[in-house]
Amino acid sequence: MGRKISFIVKKIYGYNASWIYLVGLSEVISLFIIFANIYSPQYIFKYLFEEPLYDRAFMVMVSYGACLLLSHFIKNNVDLVIAKVEENICNSYTVEMNELKTSCMYMYLEDDKVMNLVNELKEYDMSVFLGTMHKAANAIAQLVTIVGITAIMSRLNIAVVLLLLLIFIANYAVTDKMNHEGYKYMTEVQPTERKEQYCLNLMADFSYGKDLRVYNMFPFIRDKYSVIAKKMSGCYQRIFFSNLKANIFENMTNVIQIIGVYIFLAWEVMRKGLGIGEFTLYFNAVNQFSASINILLKGYLSLTKMGLYVDDLIKFMALPHMDSVGGNEDFVKGKKFCFEFSHVSFRYPGSEAYVLKDVNLQINSGERLAVVGTNGAGKTTLIKLLLRLYIPTEGKILLNGRDINCFKYEEYAKVFSVVFQDFKLFAFSIDENIRFKKAYNGQKLKSALEESGLAEKIDRLPLGIETPLFKVYDDAGIELSGGEGQKLGIARALYKDSPVIILDEPTSALDPVAEYEIYQRFGGLVKGKTSIYISHRLASVRFADNIIVLDKGVIVEKGAHDVLIENNGLYSTMYHMQADYYTDVKEGSSGES
Repeated sequence: MGRKISFIVKKIYGYNASWIYLVGLSEVISLFIIFANIYSPQYIFKYLFEEPLYDRAFMVMVSYGACLLLSHFIKNNVDLVIAKVEENICNSYTVEMNELKTSCMYMYLEDDKVMNLVNELKEYDMSVFLGTMHKAANAIAQLVTIVGITAIMSRLNIAVVLLLLLIFIANYAVTDKMNHEGYKYMTEVQPTERKEQYCLNLMADFSYGKDLRVYNMFPFIRDKYSVIAKKMSGCYQRIFFSNLKANIFENMTNVIQIIGVYIFLAWEVMRKGLGIGEFTLYFNAVNQFSASINILLKGYLSLTKMGLYVDDLIKFMALPHMDSVGGNEDFVKGKKFCFEFSHVSFRYPGSEAYVLKDVNLQINSGERLAVVGTNGAGKTTLIKLLLRLYIPTEGKILLNGRDINCFKYEEYAKVFSVVFQDFKLFAFSIDENIRFKKAYNGQKLKSALEESGLAEKIDRLPLGIETPLFKVYDDAGIELSGGEGQKLGIARALYKDSPVIILDEPTSALDPVAEYEIYQRFGGLVKGKTSIYISHRLASVRFADNIIVLDKGVIVEKGAHDVLIENNGLYSTMYHMQADYYTDVKEGSSGES
């Protein structure tokens, strides 16, 4: 437990060290208020009833009231500052967690266990950690209070202290058991909750609007949701009854505690003839002892519960990240970029099935390489390994003879311009979608738009290249067609102007003529650069210098288009199957004109 508390304290201290000192000050003031409330009424009643000294009673009341007012004033202001500091800490934590999610090795974001871990951490974020540490600090203050009250009560009868401690131990045992049960139920519910949220998002996500309506999918999704919601209800019901049992037991023990203490004090009044002042002292002390014990218990149990989630946080933060996997070597800039896959195999974490198996591949500088194969053959996985989104399970990938993991990832990523099959557009302007933070270069931007075939579309827009996409942040936002979106993705890659260009099905939404025109232009654009193409349309890869054919994660063929056709292997079979549709796009377009 100490290691976990230390971990959180260090995190908080790293965000804002003043929080520790401010919370400490707040608890010291609370201690002063507690003991003032215990001791002061004793003297007030004593000087009013037992030894009437009204001047002294008045002075005690005024001093007591002034101290309380001043203490509460200072504490309230300190707590306001703490709240502001905590807001900043929560913001810093959120930023850090988002950065960790985005920098986490991509393959872990496709792992169900990791996604469940992320969802669990959503339930227990920094605001909850801070609240728990608040309770822990308060528990320490209450421990001091308990020691002080024990000294007071021992003057009367130590038996009452032992009674309260027994009740405390019983409360702790039951509540701790309920906490572990609650955590177990929450971890069990996460996969189901993820499915539930997915169904809800489907109905709220506008991008699914057409499919949902045309195929009348609402009843289907509603039925799916109903089944999941029923399962969720059962899980939450177990959590509810677990908490209910703990609350019932706690309330029962509190009632027993109060009745027992009252009976004991009444007995002591009759037996020892306690005065009003002394009775008030012991009455306040017992009540505060009981309250302090409960606060101490809840503080400790909150810490044990937090510890369960801290384990999850530590596990998540320990996942390999893009920067942690790679080395710290600065990338040596140059014009030649030769890659080599040396006995590379890959399988997803927790899976026994290989997606790629013993891949050996040489990609020469300036080469135009095409990667083809059936669905699920491992084409995109090959690219993700090259981009260091995945880590090879076995083997190495070399760049100019050096392991690619020895370079800083940020520098290594600059080598590539990529258009993914599932590329994303953002609700920013078209210009920002292309450049992001890259320096403005008007000529390069114009060239990227023209070569991608998007220039004409932008010229027709009232706001031109400053036109926002979608209406998420701006009512002036527009929707691009699938083909226009792909052209924007291509323009983004062209503007980056990296020495290696990777196109993963970049033209799947374009008609054959538009596709052919883009590939024709690309021939000039990638001249002198290394380019890698993934395509199901085999007519579009004929221009490649070299073609590799993947089947079930294994390279089964390698060579130029003509050579592979003559070999009558898998490539030839796939090509001829598409021949009726992809004979010669160029001739087809010429015939139309």
